[in-house]
Amino acid sequence: MEFESIEVSTRDEYKGAQEPISFVWRGEEHLIEQVVDRWYEGSIDSTRMPLVYFRVKTRQGEIFLIRCHELFRAWSIVV
Repeated sequence: MEFESIEVSTRDEYKGAQEPISFVWRGEEHLIEQVVDRWYEGSIDSTRMPLVYFRVKTRQGEIFLIRCHELFRAWSIVV
């Protein structure tokens, strides 16, 4: 998988991996209608980076996979 950095607005902005409500990718804002699925990776194993994945549906009906790197609070999208 390849990832690109994105800017994400969340429901509760004090914590990076709260539920996303919108994101900006390649200069275009995408409003999230629904979080279809979410899963966690690496939070139990101290040798792996803590990641939270979200499969989201936008108001335009598009489906995207985005993730948050919890240690750095950095968001990215699968391209």
